[in-house]
Amino acid sequence: MQKLIVGAVVALCLIGGSSLALADDAMKAEMGNMKDEMKTEKDAKKADMKAVKQEEMKGKMKAHKGEMKARRHEMKDKMKAHKGAAKAKARQAKGDAQSMGQDMRPAVPAAPALTTAP
Repeated sequence: MQKLIVGAVVALCLIGGSSLALADDAMKAEMGNMKDEMKTEKDAKKADMKAVKQEEMKGKMKAHKGEMKARRHEMKDKMKAHKGAAKAKARQAKGDAQSMGQDMRPAVPAAPALTTAP
């Protein structure tokens, strides 16, 4: 009987020890799975944030490009207006110069033809 009890105690010790080892392995595996899930979630959130920031930057860049395009068109329009004004001023000056030239011509009547007396 004593041998039987000692055998049972030894069996329980072996089983208990191995069950603890098995439980430890199962716990490590479960922790590994949880870490993997957390890492996956973290990576997904990081990718989402990156996508959101990228979209924001695209929007900002489009707005900036649109602003620069508007400025360029505004400058072109100003240059066209300036060139038009300069051309009009040049035409005016040319017209004034021509009219001044005509005004400065002597208003002398044509000389009468010399007639010889017979």
